[in-house]
Amino acid sequence: MKKLLLIFILLLAAVPSFAAFNQGKQQALSQKISSVISQKTGGRVGYVFLDARTGLGVQVNGTQEFPAASVAKVPILCAIFHAAYSDASVLEKKLRYKESDRVGGSGVLQWMRADTDYTVWNLARLMIVLSDNVATRILVENFGMDAINSYLDDNGLKKTRITDPTMLVEPPSAEVNLTTPYEMAKLMVMLIKGDGFSPVDRKDMLSFLKHQRYRWGIWRGVPPGTIVADKTGNLEGILNDVGVVYTRSGDYILSLFTSGFKKQREARLLINELSRITYEEYTGEKLAAIKAVRHIKPARQIRKIKPIKRIKRHLKAKKKVIRRR
Repeated sequence: MKKLLLIFILLLAAVPSFAAFNQGKQQALSQKISSVISQKTGGRVGYVFLDARTGLGVQVNGTQEFPAASVAKVPILCAIFHAAYSDASVLEKKLRYKESDRVGGSGVLQWMRADTDYTVWNLARLMIVLSDNVATRILVENFGMDAINSYLDDNGLKKTRITDPTMLVEPPSAEVNLTTPYEMAKLMVMLIKGDGFSPVDRKDMLSFLKHQRYRWGIWRGVPPGTIVADKTGNLEGILNDVGVVYTRSGDYILSLFTSGFKKQREARLLINELSRITYEEYTGEKLAAIKAVRHIKPARQIRKIKPIKRIKRHLKAKKKVIRRR
């Protein structure tokens, strides 16, 4: 018995203890983040951190408007699933993929045959998991930008506007989708709390975000195995990432926006570094230095050559389409 007690004590001592995120940690995080961002003169940076448990936060340029890029797909997702809160059949509705919906950039539907029907739920899944621009365009044009923006207005997101259903319009066009780091962080808080969503739909939405394929941002600043539910955005001179990070110390929301950097690598490494600093300050756990990854091409520069292997895999998987339970 004494041996078992001794083993238990040793195991307990081996588990790192994390102090709750308090005002002291908030101040330390604010100072470090401000110091890093102030040294970057090549472009604009927006940063917002929110502790999901205490509500304490840190922000730098959090209320400034930034081009949203594919991060705009999060408010579209929320608007659609909120509509399903009062009418669950919304997600089962089938929408026709027309030839006029075809658009380049990220995703797989651009390579698929037109005149095919997909459920709203499956289009929403593709919109987030693969950042599919065709799926996004179909959803926006069927639900309407006015309805989506009205949802944002009703929830106090006054600076977030969906004006481009393709997700490819860039500044200085007046049709570029805009948002702020704070409003995207606020939307993520609504999502994790299930504010305006059914429990089943909330679970599905977070599952989409946890399984999205573009992991060059917040993911690179946390230890392997850490669960992150996020959505990235990537256009020429624009790199963004917003999401929820789940840790042993608690969960937090991180919203990172950059624009105007001449080199995408510089912006990407900055996002990685801000994510790492946030994780370390929040948990008290020190991480290894971040290694650079290969260059990320903006969505508009992706080659439009049909990837035969991808099509074959998709057609094979299409027979086993994940349907909403």
